[in-house]
Amino acid sequence: MKLKNSLLKNYMLALLSLLFIVSGCGVYSFTGTTISPDIKTISIQNFENPTGEGPANLTQLVTNNFKNYYRRNTNLTLLQQEGDLQLEGQIVSFTVSPAAIQRDGEIDRAALNRLTLGVQVRFTNTKNPDESFDQLFSISQDFPEDQDVTQLSPAFIDQLTERLVTDVFNKTVANW
Repeated sequence: MKLKNSLLKNYMLALLSLLFIVSGCGVYSFTGTTISPDIKTISIQNFENPTGEGPANLTQLVTNNFKNYYRRNTNLTLLQQEGDLQLEGQIVSFTVSPAAIQRDGEIDRAALNRLTLGVQVRFTNTKNPDESFDQLFSISQDFPEDQDVTQLSPAFIDQLTERLVTDVFNKTVANW
């Protein structure tokens, strides 16, 4: 009986120690976010596309992916504007370039093409301005040379956008 009580005490002590260590590192969640308890809201403005490149719905797709990702992975309330955290920006590139050049006789041709999406992001943390930034995020993905960029599936572009949103999320609230 003494051995059982001793083991129980050790388990409880280990659990309390673990909770103390985790809480000492700020507010931690299992999604990897470290959001201060005084931050309750986020506002995400439309990511405009002044380049005119990409599909017609690229602004909507990028903006919605940002909003949905933060909703899924944080407990922050999404506001129209004036959130404790604020995200805004614009799409600065949606470009295709050759990714793998192969020589075919006297002719060089692309064996793969690469689609690159670039977004300039302005992040404002109203509670801790030192964490605010204005930064270009860029992500690329290759696709077959025989496929035209206008024929890429919406799922392909959605995946590319989701990866970019993940990078921004990690920089803003996961501090990676």
